[in-house]
Amino acid sequence: MAARKENNVLMDCQPLTGRVTRAQAAANRRFGGPSIPLPMKTEQKQAARGKAKRGNSDQSTTVTGPQPKRRTVLKDVTNTSRANSTRKCTAPSKLQTRPSQKGAQVASKYRQCAKKVSKNPPPAVNGSSFVNDSKVAEDTEQANLLAPKEDPPVLLENVGSLSLQNIDRNRDSMCHEAFFEERNVRDIPEPAESKTGDSPVVDILDIDKDTGNPQMCASYVVEIYSNLMASELMRRPSANYMDTIQRDITKGMRAILIDWLVEVSEEYKLVPDTLYLTVYLIDRFLSRNYMERQRLQLLGITSMLVASKYEEICAPRVEEFCFITDNTYTKAEVLKMECQVLNDLGFHLSVPTTKTFLRRFLRAAQASRKPSFALGFLANYLAELTLTDYGCLRFLPSVVAASAVFLARWTLDQSDLPWNRMLEHYTFYKSADIRTCVYALRELQHNTSNCPLSAIREKYKQQKFECVANLTSPELPQSLFS
Repeated sequence: MAARKENNVLMDCQPLTGRVTRAQAAANRRFGGPSIPLPMKTEQKQAARGKAKRGNSDQSTTVTGPQPKRRTVLKDVTNTSRANSTRKCTAPSKLQTRPSQKGAQVASKYRQCAKKVSKNPPPAVNGSSFVNDSKVAEDTEQANLLAPKEDPPVLLENVGSLSLQNIDRNRDSMCHEAFFEERNVRDIPEPAESKTGDSPVVDILDIDKDTGNPQMCASYVVEIYSNLMASELMRRPSANYMDTIQRDITKGMRAILIDWLVEVSEEYKLVPDTLYLTVYLIDRFLSRNYMERQRLQLLGITSMLVASKYEEICAPRVEEFCFITDNTYTKAEVLKMECQVLNDLGFHLSVPTTKTFLRRFLRAAQASRKPSFALGFLANYLAELTLTDYGCLRFLPSVVAASAVFLARWTLDQSDLPWNRMLEHYTFYKSADIRTCVYALRELQHNTSNCPLSAIREKYKQQKFECVANLTSPELPQSLFS
């Protein structure tokens, strides 16, 4: 032991050589010997190791080694391949690369029609021919439900925007309760000897028994449509906003705008749900805000932009909607109007439309007979005719869908009754409940008012829709609604 200490002392007294081992450096630190500078590489390694162990707690230690390389910043982040693939999904993208051919024609057609209407506004449609005296009480009750009611202060838990949400939620719950009370009274089973459409059997076929397709939601489809029929009573557009709010635009201008949007939807290959939602957004916004005629087309393309983002997989870009108006509006104006529309709606875009109910009602109509494509095309054609007619705003979307199925069945086959117990079961309507709407649809089908707008008619005159626009229905006897 003494010899080891003596050797350490001798080592301390020896002059420094060119190379110092780790053992000598440790001995010097242990016995308080002179500090021996370590080589550069050893010092860097020990400093890095100590820094890693201490977790960067010692900020006084500096490493003078070379700095790590920095990655090159991407200057061009344009995803050209994705942009090309996305534009392949939308056929109308070619409108940007070619001169304004059909887009300019559509835009010029809208301007010409708008000038004609602005000079000679069409006479107001006499709505008395469509009014059903038996439904006056029901319409009054629905209007009372939709009117703003004063909520008790207990329900307002927060202030500001949260309180407004609570008011809407409480009003919605009241509409739900009133709706289901009315449905329970209406859905009273008839005796077995009552008139039926296709057959005298009382059994109702289950159209939801096919559980192989998960998209049909067979497990809870009944609850879904019950909730949709309650939701259609809320946030409805006003049926008289042209008389109460709007002073610069007319019913004819609205019809021209929607007729033009039908052509736009065909040009851009949009799904029917987008068109129905577009019309809903227009009517809903006009029911709450005053609009000048110069900005009516801007509201139309903005509503279609919002509906496309909600319904489409590959929605057209803002520039394409500006192009279809022959650059009448800028991108900034469209985006500003988009914010106004969404804020006014409170971002409530999930609303049931006529197309929502028409799918299920057609499924029920074709369950007891051989499926027919003509029935589906004709029902969709009749339902789309109501989009341009301002007077049809007083009908619920489910009523329009049921009436379209009723009139389509009667147009294609008069040998059988167009309404039966199965349709009553799945639509919750009896034939007497939809009589007024059926007569209104028949007038639109025969074009008794000689409306010059023909976008929907030309659309369904194509062979792919089996030319259902050329069909007309015979007279509707009163016995069909008894």
